[in-house]
Amino acid sequence: MAIEWNKVTWYSKLAAVVVFLATFLIAFNLGILWEQTHVETTLLETPRTTSGKAGSQSSVGGAGARCGGFIRNAPTCAAGFHCKLGAIVDQGGVCVPN
Repeated sequence: MAIEWNKVTWYSKLAAVVVFLATFLIAFNLGILWEQTHVETTLLETPRTTSGKAGSQSSVGGAGARCGGFIRNAPTCAAGFHCKLGAIVDQGGVCVPN
């Protein structure tokens, strides 16, 4: 049986679909892996609000506390600290010493 190189068959179509889908799945997984390695994930503590009611005032946190982000009453850092934002600004960042 001779191989016909210029003939489109069901298995050549299947192979093309598999390669096409595998390219996007591999790229998607590499993107997720890159994101996980470039975003700071070590947070030491979650700050409490300065008033007794949650969400009524922005909270103040020390080293490692969450801060910033696009939310109402975003937490801020205590004196002597500044907010270091991650790769995704919407998610905020962590308080680090000045």
